[in-house]
Amino acid sequence: MSASTPNRFRLTLEKLAAEPPSTKTALIRLLLPAIEGAFASGKTWKDVWQCLADDGLNMSYETFRKVLSRARKKARASAAPSGKSPELPSVGSLGEADAAQRDPLANLKRLEQNRPGFHWRATPSVKDSDMPWAEWREKNKRQ
Repeated sequence: MSASTPNRFRLTLEKLAAEPPSTKTALIRLLLPAIEGAFASGKTWKDVWQCLADDGLNMSYETFRKVLSRARKKARASAAPSGKSPELPSVGSLGEADAAQRDPLANLKRLEQNRPGFHWRATPSVKDSDMPWAEWREKNKRQ
């Protein structure tokens, strides 16, 4: 493979990217920032659709609404929340002090203590008793 082969492939892909989208869905996704700008300036869905239809977009209003809704949902899902990068912090980046005081089951313990309704437990809570675990086991041993 010669050194010019990657450049040739890159140029081919740039030509492909410069061509207009081949599907209407891809066209709507490409126009999404401009459509969002029209919405921000106070235009309605119907105004935007009518403008695009007058300019040659061959799509019914219902189809336009469905395609645009899906494109907006996909754009929201792929966007990073509050401008942060979508990368998750690595385990090593957590501070050792944070890791020592962070209890992964704290939420479950809190929910268990505060759950509504009547919840019968078959055995008394060992935590609430004054006797050590071994004594309790001996006392309540099955015969």
